[in-house]
Amino acid sequence: MKVTLKDRIDFSIRSIKKHSGILAILLLFISIGSFLIYIGTRTEDYIFFYAFGGLMAGMSLFAFWYTMPSSFLYYYEQEMTKKYGSYAIAKITHKEIEDRSYQEKVGNRIDHIEELHYIISYTFEYRNIMYNNSFYVAGEACFNGLTIGSTIPIKFLRTNPKKSSVRRLKLSKELGLEKKLCE
Repeated sequence: MKVTLKDRIDFSIRSIKKHSGILAILLLFISIGSFLIYIGTRTEDYIFFYAFGGLMAGMSLFAFWYTMPSSFLYYYEQEMTKKYGSYAIAKITHKEIEDRSYQEKVGNRIDHIEELHYIISYTFEYRNIMYNNSFYVAGEACFNGLTIGSTIPIKFLRTNPKKSSVRRLKLSKELGLEKKLCE
């Protein structure tokens, strides 16, 4: 399957839109840093402006180059799967609750913040090859509604079946829950 140039551009634009807020913030910090460097070229106290402006612009560029490629690729593949994906049924193989609870000191008291992550792993077969993947669900009701050995609806990319995602709206309807509980 060959992806057209129009689709690639469309997938890229949608992926960039998912990051528009953080890109605007990074662009603001890069602009401020560049402006401070420019001011440094016009004043006698140039070391402060060079150092502070360079640090501000440099850290923003580092954050951009370090985090954006993987995140951009993730959303690009999500868009590609939406358009060129195939529907299938997967079998749940493993369920796990990851406890990331912590304690936070607020004034004189210590608050216990409970943070649980519900992870579900599944397998499916495509062209006589088994593929594995996992996903998070937000709600305990959705996690408890799914049992090991039960089936879930998925969508995967035929050109790269390792890239699969759960069809969450269909899953929530099958379980009789609100969509936000299965996100």
